[in-house]
Amino acid sequence: MAVKRTENTKLRSIANFSSIAIIVFLSAAYIIETYISEVKVNYSIAGLVMIVTLLIVTAIIRNSINHYKMALNVPFVLLLFYTALMLLCNWHNSHYLLICIFLCAISCIYSNFYRTLVFIIISNIFVAVLLIRGAPISGNMPLFAILMNWVISLFCSIIMLLLTRSATIVLNKALEHQNSFMDLLASTENFVAMVDERNQVVYASKTLSELGGTVDPTLAQGRPLIDLFPGKSLKIHAGKLLKEKDDYGEDWEFSLNGQKRYFKAASHSLPGGGGTLISLYDMTHLAERDEIAVMKDSMKIGLFFMDKNFIIQDHYSRYLEEMLSDTKLFGKLFTDIIYDSVSQNELEAIKDYFGMILERTYDQDMLDEINPLNELHYANKETGEKKVFQFAFATVERGRGEVFLLVTVYDITTRVELQQRLAEEEARRQEEMQSVFELIQVKPDVFNDFMSDMEHEFDAIDKILKNEALSAHDALVKVYQSIHAIKSNAVILGLNVFGNKVHNLESKIKKLREMRGEVPFGEMLNLTVDIEKISKEKEGFRDIINKLQSYADEKDSETKSDSGNERQKVLIEALTKTAAKVAEDLGKKIKFIASDIDAEAIEKGPRREMKEVLMQLIRNSAVHGIESPEERKAKGKNETGVVKLTIKMAPDGKSIQMKLSDDGRGLDYKKIGEKAVNRKLIKKEDINNKDILMKAIFSPGFSTAETEGVHGGRGIGLNLVRDRLKEVKGTVKLKSEDDKGTLFLMVIPV
Repeated sequence: MAVKRTENTKLRSIANFSSIAIIVFLSAAYIIETYISEVKVNYSIAGLVMIVTLLIVTAIIRNSINHYKMALNVPFVLLLFYTALMLLCNWHNSHYLLICIFLCAISCIYSNFYRTLVFIIISNIFVAVLLIRGAPISGNMPLFAILMNWVISLFCSIIMLLLTRSATIVLNKALEHQNSFMDLLASTENFVAMVDERNQVVYASKTLSELGGTVDPTLAQGRPLIDLFPGKSLKIHAGKLLKEKDDYGEDWEFSLNGQKRYFKAASHSLPGGGGTLISLYDMTHLAERDEIAVMKDSMKIGLFFMDKNFIIQDHYSRYLEEMLSDTKLFGKLFTDIIYDSVSQNELEAIKDYFGMILERTYDQDMLDEINPLNELHYANKETGEKKVFQFAFATVERGRGEVFLLVTVYDITTRVELQQRLAEEEARRQEEMQSVFELIQVKPDVFNDFMSDMEHEFDAIDKILKNEALSAHDALVKVYQSIHAIKSNAVILGLNVFGNKVHNLESKIKKLREMRGEVPFGEMLNLTVDIEKISKEKEGFRDIINKLQSYADEKDSETKSDSGNERQKVLIEALTKTAAKVAEDLGKKIKFIASDIDAEAIEKGPRREMKEVLMQLIRNSAVHGIESPEERKAKGKNETGVVKLTIKMAPDGKSIQMKLSDDGRGLDYKKIGEKAVNRKLIKKEDINNKDILMKAIFSPGFSTAETEGVHGGRGIGLNLVRDRLKEVKGTVKLKSEDDKGTLFLMVIPV
């Protein structure tokens, strides 16, 4: 094959040389003949034609990639050149047919049958055209002689064409076999070689020559095969192969450049004494794939491929099915699997995120940071099992350049649950610490008073919930009042942690009250459980107070008494705290004045009910009555609002009279009327009847506040006042003037 290739190269070189030589020969012949014959010619045009032809032919020879095309291109340009000298430059040459035969020979040397055939046809067309025009292609010979010369020329061309056909077929077959074999050696990934009887390399694949440190496979020819194998272990394997090269087959395992490699080696003798063909197939990637498969199936993580349509591919780790509590995942949509675990908007965001990964134009750190599946709370609809997964994504190119997502799934359920428990424990500790700091500020007698009232309210709630005669809505109103009273006491004392919990419970009750129709039994049951949880926390308060009191001086506790003066002191302190706390939280300035307080009235009166009623009214005055300092200044008032309280026995000694007044904005009857009509508490024609409006403000849930807060806005405070006074057979009257304030007058029988 190498001989044939060398011969082909030599023939092409001869043809190239002949092409240049004939240009020089014809140019010299033109100059000499025209000079001798003294024919008037334009040597400038002739010289230009000669130079252009030489440049064109040289360019074709140098730049032709497919050399077989030169069998037409080069002789055709030469034919045009010779014809141009005859017609344009007035050269009467009688050897036109002979030159055509020479050009046909050059075409044949390039060894392409079909292009030589085309050239012969073209050249004979030229001869016919010139003959018709009367050009002297054979001098002054008779027409018959010219035709005979033309026939002889055509016959010679046909003979050369037949020889070209034979040579082209043989050469093409040889080149085809050689080129195919060389292409195979250059492109194969296997380590292939052909060795002779002396174990020297005849041919070697590019991979094998590079293994031996030789970039060009032709440089490996003639070298002993064993020299191409680096390292002692490989040479030992190669030596054994050469000993049994007629029929050898074995697996090689060795280390190369610190990497473990696996080869499947085989050799076979070629028939006819053509040497031995040796083939080494690199099995490393297959062995690694098997190892990876074992690792993949043994690791406690999920691995799978997903295409751009979110379809899970056929290869995934066995543990993935256990993680997802699902089987036969191949072909399923990943988005369908997580459908029940995310919202519709989240699902769309996840799809967009996958698109960003597949585009591979975004920074990986940025993609990791915005990963929407960094913590997925997975729920299996069929099994009801819940887990927490963390997903990681990477792009991988598989066959034909198609991009897939390699998805790694980690089960972080235990870790998340531990973090939640730690967070809950930390929050509980913080609550306990805050509760301790809050309770330190409360005096023991005030705290005991608070605990007594709270236990009373919880007992009342328990009785209400057990009273089957009450409807759910009626029971909720009464429970709402008790919870509101507990919250008010807690917030006033500065027990914010506990107060916020009760406030949240109050919000749940409010939602249940606003439900239309019957309240579901399940909701009432859940409410009972929540109330029980809050009730248990009061015991924790008592434990904390007991611990704090154990460090106090025992004498302090011995000096305590339950006299009227002590009860008066505790009540006034609680009411003072109420005004101060609301003022502080709402940014107002309020002065609470308790004057003309009769200790006997407090001693004989229902302490708990009196305290709850007064606290609610003081909160009501502070929230709704007293204006902000800026508003009071604008009205010409002192920026500090005043709330006054008097408690005394009636002259006949049969009742207790309590007056609570403020100097605030007074009642907004217009707003009260609009709210009452909207809530259908009064008729539209009664919107200006102040007596009816005053009764409406004591209805459960009625409030003119636009927003709700821990201090008011839910419409339960005045309703609680009305019901608590009813419980002790008391009455309440109300007077109010715009920008002068509001007065509550209450009478409670002894």
